[in-house]
This record gives sequence, C-alpha cells and structure tokens, in this order.
Amino acid sequence: MDDVLINKFLRQLDDENPEIRINAINELGESGDELCLQELRRRLKALTPEHQALIIAVAKLKKNLGIK
Repeated sequence: MDDVLINKFLRQLDDENPEIRINAINELGESGDELCLQELRRRLKALTPEHQALIIAVAKLKKNLGIK
C-alpha cells in the first residue's frame, strides 16, 4: 500500500462514522506498515480491560476450536 493510501486510512481512524473507521482498521490490518501497526496497537490499548479480555478470549477459543 502506498504512503498516500496509508495516510488516508490513518486519518479515517478518527472519522465520526464508525463504518469508515472499521473499514480503515480492516484496510490497515491487511496491508499497512509498521507505523500502522504502532497506531493500531496504541488504539487497542485504549480499550477497556473487559474489551481486551473479550478479544483475547475469542481469539483463544477460535484457536482451540480450530476455527479461522
């Protein structure tokens, strides 16, 4: 992904429309760079401990059940 597109998606992370934010997250997760990884991690840390626990629990359960 080129820098212009990466910057577009990084800006969209702050859009008021949740669909635009989710699309930007998905796009950056598919083909972003290390800067994208840092920004996504920073935003993930801002989640509540409960939300983080839910994300981890779902990932573990999917792995244990062999679901991709």
